[in-house]
Amino acid sequence: MDLAHALTAGGLAGRRTDHRFTADETEIRAAEERVARRRAAAVERHPITFTERGRHAAPRTA
Repeated sequence: MDLAHALTAGGLAGRRTDHRFTADETEIRAAEERVARRRAAAVERHPITFTERGRHAAPRTA
């Protein structure tokens, strides 16, 4: 095997390895959807009802 054939064979093996370890479009879309759901859940808040206006539960000074 000469050098050109060795480089070509190495390139093909490298592409096959890359294909094994890279994600396809469906995996990428699923990961993006998971991230979007996680971020939306982190931002979503439940309203806090305060008993008083202003400094809410801070004790009043005398």
